Amino acid sequence: MINLNKEECCGCGGCYVACPRQCITMKEDNEGFVYPYIDKNLCVNCHICEKCCPSLNVISNTSNKKCYVAVNNSNERMSSSSGGIFVLLAKKIIESGGVVVGAAFDENWLVHHILCDNNDNLIKLMGSKYLQSRNFEAYAATRRLLEENRKVLYTGTACQIAGLKGYLKKEYDNLLTVDVLCHGVPSPGVWKRYLSELKHLYGDEITSISFRDKSTGWNQYSMTVVFENGETYTKKHSNDTFMNLFLSNSILRPSCHVCKYKSLDRPSDMTIGDAWGVEDIFTEFNDNKGSSVIIVHSEPGQELYNSISSFVYQKSTEIDRILPETADSRKSVGMPRGRALGFLYYRLGRKTDTIIKATYSRKITYRILRKIIKNKY
Repeated sequence: MINLNKEECCGCGGCYVACPRQCITMKEDNEGFVYPYIDKNLCVNCHICEKCCPSLNVISNTSNKKCYVAVNNSNERMSSSSGGIFVLLAKKIIESGGVVVGAAFDENWLVHHILCDNNDNLIKLMGSKYLQSRNFEAYAATRRLLEENRKVLYTGTACQIAGLKGYLKKEYDNLLTVDVLCHGVPSPGVWKRYLSELKHLYGDEITSISFRDKSTGWNQYSMTVVFENGETYTKKHSNDTFMNLFLSNSILRPSCHVCKYKSLDRPSDMTIGDAWGVEDIFTEFNDNKGSSVIIVHSEPGQELYNSISSFVYQKSTEIDRILPETADSRKSVGMPRGRALGFLYYRLGRKTDTIIKATYSRKITYRILRKIIKNKY
């Protein structure tokens, strides 16, 4: 049976979906991340869970790659986190009678993968959502669609796409995959506490959330939350507590600090992400509205990108020029020293601003830690 430590498991859930005996469940740990738990009384040691695991079987694509910087020529760019490329790719798939699978908020403002076969619902999939999407329920639905000969565009992180391919066990000509440049995934538990604090502060339920509100400009984007009573919370990402914790790497999943999918040899047909610093390379992109980097890994990926090229303004470029080897999307980010203390405070029920102070503290003594653990944990 599958046996991973927390630094290895990316939480894709491929093992959970693939298990023929349904002896695996996905449960949250004390940091808010989900991991597979096995009922040993039901397990028959078929090893299917191990064979589909993207951490035990790293999938890569070493083919020649092409790189572009591009922006959507329509107003859709302003509703997107960066250059508005995803929505164009998705529309092409839907126009051909296909289905797009991607991350969307649910009624509790957590993130799940959903299926979309019409343009009206694409807005749910647009925009960055800095949470780990529970995508494993979509794996089985994706396989059913593929077996029905429907074209499918599956989007997610590289490890999620590797998990999907491990679960499918074979290649499908009607499957296209697009992964996003990923910094790492933060704790859903910390996110839920952050939302609870905001709802208490504003006294009402949430109606919309934008992690990347560009009304203050793409380079200085804001976290914006709107409530039913008409009130709006908005702060630049550098001043928001959740974004501060996320971008400081303090609440990331343990596997993100030793990610096996941060190289350019990704399991997808295409990679898309933010083209930070593009104005230093191509000055014509310097409008502070967002630009995308696109890395094409396969011929089907190139065909899909070519199909939208008439709707974008683009420039070809070298990968290392727009995405240097030092970029967080090409190497695992380090684990801060204050991470353990921050999650201790989380388990103690402390507020998110207190968790921030804990993660940045450099003078916490073992005596203080022992006192906290003895008295309250």
